[in-house]
Amino acid sequence: MVAQLLRLRADLLAGEVRGSARRSVLVVLGSLVGLLVAVGIAVVAAGLRTADPESARAVVVPVGTLATFGFTVVPLVVGRSDQFDPRRFAVFGIGRKDLTVGLFVAGLVGVPVVAVAIVAVGQSVTWMRGGGTAVLGVVGGLLAIATCALLVRVGCTAGSRLIGQHRTRDAGWLVALVIVVLGIPTVSLLLDSGWIDPVGVETQRVAGIAGWTPWGAAWAVPADVAVGDVGTGLLKLLVAVAVLALLAWAWWAQVGHALETVETRTRSRRYRGLGWFDRLGSTPVAAVAARALTYWGRDPRYRTSYLVLVFVPIVVIPLGVAGVPWHWTALVPLPLMALIAGFLPHNDVSYDNTAVWLHVASGAPGWSDRLGRVVPVLTVGLPALVAGSAVSAWLFGDWIAFPVLTGVGAAALLSGLGLSSVVSVLLPYPTVRPGDHPFQQPQAAGVTATVAQSVMVIGTVLCSVPAGWLGVLALRDGPDPWAVATVVVGAAVGVLVLVVGVAVGGRAFDRRGPDLLAAAQRN
Repeated sequence: MVAQLLRLRADLLAGEVRGSARRSVLVVLGSLVGLLVAVGIAVVAAGLRTADPESARAVVVPVGTLATFGFTVVPLVVGRSDQFDPRRFAVFGIGRKDLTVGLFVAGLVGVPVVAVAIVAVGQSVTWMRGGGTAVLGVVGGLLAIATCALLVRVGCTAGSRLIGQHRTRDAGWLVALVIVVLGIPTVSLLLDSGWIDPVGVETQRVAGIAGWTPWGAAWAVPADVAVGDVGTGLLKLLVAVAVLALLAWAWWAQVGHALETVETRTRSRRYRGLGWFDRLGSTPVAAVAARALTYWGRDPRYRTSYLVLVFVPIVVIPLGVAGVPWHWTALVPLPLMALIAGFLPHNDVSYDNTAVWLHVASGAPGWSDRLGRVVPVLTVGLPALVAGSAVSAWLFGDWIAFPVLTGVGAAALLSGLGLSSVVSVLLPYPTVRPGDHPFQQPQAAGVTATVAQSVMVIGTVLCSVPAGWLGVLALRDGPDPWAVATVVVGAAVGVLVLVVGVAVGGRAFDRRGPDLLAAAQRN
C-alpha cells in the first residue's frame, strides 16, 4: 500500500508539470526557488560551524522555529485542495493503519518537506563540534523533518474541514500576511547576523523562548547542549518527542474519523428570539447597536477586518531583529491595535450598501445612528485595551507602562471612533458588496478612499500626540506626575473627540441622507 501511494504521489507531481505551459513554468520556477532558498539557508547554517555556539544558536533556532511555524499555517489554507485528504480514500476499503502510514510516507515526497530536510542537514553540520552534539544534531534534524511532515498532514486535513467550500477564504489572505511578516526577520537573520551579540541577553532570550515552543524544540536540542546547557537540551528533546507523538496521534485520529464518519454537506442553523435586538431594547441607539453587533459577529467582511488585529503583535519581530531591545517592542502592538480598531468603522455606511435606507427612512436622529455603530468596537475594545495594557506592561518589565499604554490606547481608540463617525458620512467610498469575497475590493474607490483613509490615520495620530508625549515623559522621568496625566489626558481627548464626532456626524447624517443612498447605489 505504501508503494502504491508513493507511485500515486509521483504521478500527481508529474501531472503538475505536464499541465498547461503557464502552469508548468510556474510550478517548476516555484519549486526551484523554494529549493534554492533552502540550500542557501543550509549553506549559511553550515557556515556557522566555526562560529561561537551562542551566535549559531541565536540564528539557527529562530530560523528553524519560523520555518516550522510556516508548516503549521500554510497547510490550513491549502488543505481544501489537498489531493491526499484521507476522506478521498474512504471508499477504497484501505485499513486505517495502512492508510495512516502510507499517506504520511507519500507526503514526504514533495518540495516543502525536501526543502526542510535540506535545512535540517545544514543545521546538523552546524553542530558537528563533537560526538554528542553531532548525534543530537542529526536527531534534532530528523525530529524537525518528521514534525514538519506531520504538520502538513494534520494541517491539510484540518484545513479541508475548516476552510472548505462552505467556508470563507479569508484565512488564506491572513496567512499570506503572516508569512510575509515572518519572512522579514528570517531574511534579516540569514543575510546579516552581525547584529547578534553572542552574550546579549535579549538575543539569547529569544532563542531560549523559541526553543521551548512546539515549533522550535527540535532545533534547539543540539544548540543548547553545544552552549553547555545539557539538562535544558535534554528537556527540549522530550518536548520535541512529545510534540511529534501528539501530532502522530492527531494524524491517526483524523484518518480514523475520515474512514468512520460520513459528513453531511448541508448544515442548518436555528435561531431563537431576536438576538441582540431582544437584549438591548427598542430605542434608536439600541436598535442600531444591535444591528451593528449582529453584522460584526456574522458578516465575513467585518470578521476579516477585526481578525487582522490578531496578527498585529507580529510586527515586534522585525523590530527586534532590527536591533530594538525586545522589552521595548512590548510597547508597540497595543497603540497600533487601538489605532486600527478606531479606523475599522470609517466606511461603515458603505458596508450597509442599499440597506442604509432603513436608517435614513426610520426618521431616527442621526446621532443615534452614529453612536449605535461604535458600540461593538467600544464593547470589545475598552476591556481589551485594559487587559492588553496589563500584558504589555508585564512583558515590558515595569508597571509604569500600564497607565502609559492605557492613556495612549484610549486616545487612539476613542479618537478614531469619533473621526470614523464623521468620515463614514462625509467621505463614503465603494467597498465590498454584501455576499462578495471580503478582499474583492472594487476599483472605483478613486481619490475619496485615499482622502478618507489619510484623514483617519493622520487625525488619529494627531489626537494621540498629547497622551503619547506625556507617556514618553513618564517613561523617561518617572511616573509622577506624568503617568496619571497620560491616562487623564488620553481619556479626555478621546472622549471629547468621540462626543464631537458623534454630534457632527449625526448632523451630517441627517442632512446627507439622500446622498448616502446615492453613494450606496454606486457600491
